[in-house]
Amino acid sequence: MRKYKLIGEILSPVHIGAGSEIEFFDYIIKNGKFYKIFFDEFLFNLREPERNKLITLINQNNLLDLRKFIISNWNPQRFPFEYSCDVSEEVNKLYINNVNNIENQLLINPFIRTTTKKIPYLPASSLKGAIRTAVISELARNINISSENKRRIEGYVLECLDKKGRLDQSKDPFRAIKIKDAHLASNEIIISRVVNVRKNKMSQLETLGIQVFAEITHSILSGRTVTFESELTIDSELQDTNFLKRKIDIDLIKKSCNSFYLHKMYYEIEKFYKSTPVEKYYSIISNQKFTNNSFLIRIGKFSGLESVTLDKYRKPIVSWGKTRNICEMKYPFGWIKLSFQEV
Repeated sequence: MRKYKLIGEILSPVHIGAGSEIEFFDYIIKNGKFYKIFFDEFLFNLREPERNKLITLINQNNLLDLRKFIISNWNPQRFPFEYSCDVSEEVNKLYINNVNNIENQLLINPFIRTTTKKIPYLPASSLKGAIRTAVISELARNINISSENKRRIEGYVLECLDKKGRLDQSKDPFRAIKIKDAHLASNEIIISRVVNVRKNKMSQLETLGIQVFAEITHSILSGRTVTFESELTIDSELQDTNFLKRKIDIDLIKKSCNSFYLHKMYYEIEKFYKSTPVEKYYSIISNQKFTNNSFLIRIGKFSGLESVTLDKYRKPIVSWGKTRNICEMKYPFGWIKLSFQEV
């Protein structure tokens, strides 16, 4: 058994979605701070005249006045809340300016959190998935693959196809690779606006008018260093058996990730962000030094299809997309530097 301590440094904002949305009546933004509230607790803890007023507004289906009532009467000193986090200046302004606009739902995409303590975290599945994509890409790069095997590329390059030509998970070499979830601090999360953009004929970025608010991590790009710890374990005893034909070690992981993700980064800069304001922020990432014990990965939503799928075997096969999602019209999403040390 070989164990490696992983130290992650978040280079650009990351969003790992919880698969839900937070509606306007389930949160409050006060003094530049977001609070996920308990509506039932709010109702229960109101004084009787306030509670009667709130119930009347609910019965009248007066959503606008209901919204104003909650904002005016809720405060973190008086009422319990599920968790809190920062909000960007832009989101704070949009919230204030749209309080009277009932058509604007101001939905927020939350970051995945633990069930009980609501601690944000980077799932092991996201970290391992990023590594897996890079390793498969590296293994497939220098071999000729028939059209039949292209349809089962993972099992073919990992040498874990069953007799019917399907992926046999029991023989998947990534069974020997274990990674732990990486927890983040609540103050390392901020709610920001995600902007969908495209490059026009003048090589300028223009928005497509799609408004998304999301809980994302702080990052080096936004001026806030965020690091985390995880652990990667390689079960060498399982690998030493003849059951797993393909062996994966830390050197293959490092080589694969740097080869795959550095290429994606440089190509995206040249293809999409050259001569745009985003390029100067991307240069901070591209100037990172990767030593013998570090490598680059990209994870999370808004990272782009090209960074999470194999180039030659993407389904459906598409070229580089014509749009991107960026944070606050500045930052690309998803880049993380991982350093490792055997323990």
